[in-house]
Amino acid sequence: MAGPRPGAAQAARSPPAPRRRSGARIAASSYRALRELLLLGPAFRRYRWRYLAGALCIVGAVLLRLLVPRYLGDAIDLLRQAASLGPGVAAEPEALRPLLVRAVLWILGVAAAGGVVRTTSRLLVLGTSRRGIHDLRRRVFAHLLRLPPSFYAARPTGDVMSRVVNDVQFVQSLLGPVFLYLAENAALYVVCLSFMLGIDPVLTGLGLLPFPFALWRARRIAAEVQRLSRASQEGLAEISARVDESLSGQMVVKGLALEDFDYARFERRCREYRDLNLRLTRTRARMQALMIGLAALGPLVVLLAGGPRVVAGGISLGDFVAMLLYLQFLAGPTAVLGFVLSSLQRGRAALGRLGELLATEPALADPPAPAPLPPGGGALAVRGLTIELENERGEPRRVLDGVSFELPAGRSLGVVGATGAGKSVLLRALARQLEIPPGTVFLDGADLTSLRLADARGAIGYVPQEAFLFSASLAENVALGRPEAGEEEIAAAVAAAGLAKDLPQFPEGLATLVGERGLNVSGGQRQRVALARVLLLRPRLLLLDDPFSAVDAETTEEILAALAPLMRGRTTVLVAHRVATVRRCDEILVLDRGRVVERGSHAELLAAGGRYARLEARQRARAELAAGLEEGGEDEER
Repeated sequence: MAGPRPGAAQAARSPPAPRRRSGARIAASSYRALRELLLLGPAFRRYRWRYLAGALCIVGAVLLRLLVPRYLGDAIDLLRQAASLGPGVAAEPEALRPLLVRAVLWILGVAAAGGVVRTTSRLLVLGTSRRGIHDLRRRVFAHLLRLPPSFYAARPTGDVMSRVVNDVQFVQSLLGPVFLYLAENAALYVVCLSFMLGIDPVLTGLGLLPFPFALWRARRIAAEVQRLSRASQEGLAEISARVDESLSGQMVVKGLALEDFDYARFERRCREYRDLNLRLTRTRARMQALMIGLAALGPLVVLLAGGPRVVAGGISLGDFVAMLLYLQFLAGPTAVLGFVLSSLQRGRAALGRLGELLATEPALADPPAPAPLPPGGGALAVRGLTIELENERGEPRRVLDGVSFELPAGRSLGVVGATGAGKSVLLRALARQLEIPPGTVFLDGADLTSLRLADARGAIGYVPQEAFLFSASLAENVALGRPEAGEEEIAAAVAAAGLAKDLPQFPEGLATLVGERGLNVSGGQRQRVALARVLLLRPRLLLLDDPFSAVDAETTEEILAALAPLMRGRTTVLVAHRVATVRRCDEILVLDRGRVVERGSHAELLAAGGRYARLEARQRARAELAAGLEEGGEDEER
């Protein structure tokens, strides 16, 4: 059993310590709140004049609205005064009619003007909030585009989507309704209290007596609302991630008959999310009930305390009615204050999650003073390249260890090795998809880390092992990097990638839509579309990460034969599992645990009798065995 943590006994003997910790928590919470709200700074700065005009309209609408009880109270006092003069005066309504008509017209005019100004304030604030949230959404997405592939490998897609879609929508309430209601309520309280204090300070104090306790209690409930809101939003992100994973893996789910298991996992997440939302709803309902009770308690106290004073003549009936109306005006904002505070906390929770996203610094960024890309044919030099990546436990793991080689312009290099040897990591590093130490990779004599990312990537054509297609036509996917390319150029790239012979299978040829993520085409066809996409760019350095892994040996030979004219004169690095794929390369590297253990031409490595020769012998034996089994099957059929 674990012992008590150090200092536990001392903390128990020192009563002031919890208060100090509480103060520290309050300070930390205030700092976090300020840091979160600073994310809205660009929106408020850009649209400050619109927000200022909206705030002025809010104050004007409140002033006009609160003049109505004042005029109504004066009219009541006028009528009561006239009634107190005696039956003779009261019996002549003609003497009072002009005064009453004027009071009614003032009330109608003020109410109409207040309605116009109030509508204008909403158009300004709510309309501006939509502009601000549009800017925030663009800012978040632009930041996502700057983050490296490693960020997306470590984060579920559903979580990122939830932040970009749901959290941004919650933040809109801060820029719009929450700002509007807080500004309106603040103006209403200030103006209302000034009018009430002018009527009777004692009754004003009695009417506001319940407020301090209720607001203290509301603050505690609001903190719980924020905590539950954040947990709820994270639960929604988990559901989004689960749905994304399930839909992407439907072939596996159905192939292993895992529908019930998959549904049970989803149902468990949904049940947890439902329970969190029910707790959040109950907490918000408690706050709403507290505010409504507070709104009803103030007028009741004033009625009990002020009624006898009206009878005794301590306050006029008109002033007493005005006081009750002012409290009634405060009752509405007080009743919705719970909703506003809970919306504020929910928006803050969303803002905090977006802040975490925006605070993620891109691991790959342009240098402070980028160098120009020199002209050249794609000469590549790698000198002592070492890369460490974190494993699942966050521990550093060396995946490339001192890799060095020289590849002159226009030459080809093959890279082979066992699974996990570091082949794909090497190509990702050369393609600037990973951060690399300065002075380790040079393209045409220029340090790759000294170039702008766009310049370096524009000179390099990288075909990853896992090809990705967008939901568009085959032609649009091929021309993704060069949308201005003509039909003949696209057809030539498709032919060089070995995809031309498959076009008759597609109902509309290159105009056929491939579906989401290219699900309407085979794995081999996806790889060849990705290869054609890069060939169309005509890069000076071509990096191919086993682009034929989903293609049979015969098709691979056909593609390599078609690629030979394009690769001639273009610097190429080709990673492959099959030795036959790289045997035409000018030089071949053999990687093992991140290190170069052999290098040479195909013939030289076979003659050396090392790892490469043993790998070639095993693959040749498997190919001969497969060919023998195929011939035996044909003989049986005959």
